[in-house]
Amino acid sequence: MQTTALGALPLTRLRPALRGEAQLLLEAAKAQRFGKHFVAALLESLARTLWQAPALVRVIEEWPGDLASAGVIFRLNAGLHAIARSGRFPDLQALYTAAETATIPDPLQLDAALAVVLHDAEDDLLLWLTGPTQTNEVARIAGLAAALMELSAAREMPCSLLELGASAGLNLNLAHYDLRIGSLHAGDGASDVVIAPQWSGRTPRPGRLAIVLAEGVDLSPLDVARPGDAERLQAYIWPGERERSERLRAAIALARRHPPRVEQGSAGLWLARQLAAPQATGQRRVVFHSMVLQYLPEAERLSIERLLSAAGARAEADRPLVRVGLEWNEGRSAVEVRVTEWDGSPRSGRPRLAARCHPYAEWFEWFGLED
Repeated sequence: MQTTALGALPLTRLRPALRGEAQLLLEAAKAQRFGKHFVAALLESLARTLWQAPALVRVIEEWPGDLASAGVIFRLNAGLHAIARSGRFPDLQALYTAAETATIPDPLQLDAALAVVLHDAEDDLLLWLTGPTQTNEVARIAGLAAALMELSAAREMPCSLLELGASAGLNLNLAHYDLRIGSLHAGDGASDVVIAPQWSGRTPRPGRLAIVLAEGVDLSPLDVARPGDAERLQAYIWPGERERSERLRAAIALARRHPPRVEQGSAGLWLARQLAAPQATGQRRVVFHSMVLQYLPEAERLSIERLLSAAGARAEADRPLVRVGLEWNEGRSAVEVRVTEWDGSPRSGRPRLAARCHPYAEWFEWFGLED
């Protein structure tokens, strides 16, 4: 019988955790396809050792809904990363500290370290499962920026930006970032926050990016002025993703100088108030959401659709409404950037597939907004 490095915890399976194991192995396969070998090994190890935390197993097995859509494994992964970063478990900390995305750790060492953490820090991990996911991956705004540049190229207008599920509001500072979209540059070229994903397909039409207002809503917003909230965002970075971690650190530092405006509340109720407010003539109103819809209740998603459709019916050429969404497609086979503009024209309200992209925006395949 195998034991952990402490010689205390048996690594022999006591009972299966069928649903959790299946989802862990599915997510491990996805990570492997994206070249995240350390994360894949970590999730495979969790599938072997999860039973060391029986209450955690029970919560996952009895989860009332789809595990993938709720990001359950994602939350568990973040909890483990937070524990590793805390230094409370030196064996796990050492594995994470040494990790690069392509690192393949020794499976026995990984199993042993995880078994101890699952056994001794089960309550911590349960808390991570009860809280919402909070990635706030700023690289995703490359899709938004490209869409706004194309819209501006067709008809230049300043934009008021409304973000649903804004988390800490880091995306709302896009005008302060150095945006490198294919061969185009926008934003602040001197910024420490550089957004430069791999770009294929068309180059967006080079319109001017002008943001006159940016505000958002989140059910549980984070405030990066609080160290605990900033650390929570770091925990949602996959281990070994040093470039993402550094970009996030820079975005947090910038947000402390330029605090984003994020209101606590329901996305649907907040959006209803925003869309009911007068819209200035000659200003484009833009509603943006990225990897948010899967976490909203169905009733709220439908409410948002109705609100946008009703506001779109009132939109005019001088007061257009735009929706930009970066979300998984219905079958969760690809992440898509979809853009809908309402402006009273014959094409008003027609959604367009503008791009496909990596879930964390490492790359974009841009199709554009032209027919």
